[in-house]
Amino acid sequence: MAFNLQSAIDDLFKPPTRLQSLVDRAVGPQRDEPDLALNLDICDLVNRKKGNYPHDAVFALLPYINGRAPAQAQLALTLLDNLVKNCGHPVHYQIGSREFLNELFRRFPEYQPSLTNAVHYRVLEMLQEWRVSLCQRSRYREDLQRINDMYALLCRKGWRFPRIDSDNVAVVLEPEDTLKTKEELEKEDMDAMQAKLQELLRRATPRDLREANKLMKVITGYEQSTKQRDYNKEWEDELQALEHKSTVLHEMLREADPGRPIDDTVQELLNKCTSSLTRLRRLIAEHEAGEGAEERGDLDRMVRLSDTIGEAVEAAKELRCGRKPQMRALGTNDTGAEPQAAADANELISWDDDTDSAPNPVPNTDPVETPK
Repeated sequence: MAFNLQSAIDDLFKPPTRLQSLVDRAVGPQRDEPDLALNLDICDLVNRKKGNYPHDAVFALLPYINGRAPAQAQLALTLLDNLVKNCGHPVHYQIGSREFLNELFRRFPEYQPSLTNAVHYRVLEMLQEWRVSLCQRSRYREDLQRINDMYALLCRKGWRFPRIDSDNVAVVLEPEDTLKTKEELEKEDMDAMQAKLQELLRRATPRDLREANKLMKVITGYEQSTKQRDYNKEWEDELQALEHKSTVLHEMLREADPGRPIDDTVQELLNKCTSSLTRLRRLIAEHEAGEGAEERGDLDRMVRLSDTIGEAVEAAKELRCGRKPQMRALGTNDTGAEPQAAADANELISWDDDTDSAPNPVPNTDPVETPK
């Protein structure tokens, strides 16, 4: 008993870590509004250090969220929101744990009062955002099902959730159509597995250690995961989807009337393709600098996609100015001729069925030999 008491005293007087000091500054009582620069510094520290930092960061906020100072609770919730939106799956895995969710809702009354206070309202709003974004769109949503469980439990107890802003939901995760290379997809999966492994080792229960042992074998390549992903197929699917969108957008802009505003469907397609254009150009530049790992065929496709989307962006600008854009038909070369027609023009021998230009066939005058 004395040992435990001494350990508690040591923990009490132990100097705070750098992370804890930054969190205390970000949500301190002297602060009236969030310091976004400081919050992003904390996010950057968590992303750089990894390890236990995602766990320590989100759990360091719980005493402030559950405290009796509403202003500090709101600052802590803002920092938590910044962590969720900037630190990826390592933080998502923490907020989806039973331990965190139980502590987050520890001070909630059994049933919703007639007038919900601002802190509880913001917590409900954030849980709704996580459910709609992470639990439905995340690549690792199987690790986040306890968020759905907590939502269902609160609904059964009669809690009503506020409407959420779609813009806030959109920035919890990257856009669904973000173009990622095979190497980036593989690294993302590896980071997620390492974050899960770190948490299993931190908890260190017998069950967690057994699961950590299996996960280490997958990370080191000793065993294959039962959910092994085909990164080549995912990359091919991403390129095909972007090619289809850019083709549809190109044709819609070609047929658009310069006297009318661009409709919502075309604008949505334009936004999605434009968001991929910068990414495409960066991948092309990396490959040309010898840093990319894309194959030559993929590079050619990315160049064509970049040209097609760039032309569509310029065409949209022309339409907004009331001018009809001059857009080539897709599948043509720079001269406007169809590729196959241009190739046929360079053939030494014409294989067309034109009787005027075809040479007269020479009749066969050899007698047919009758079988004996």
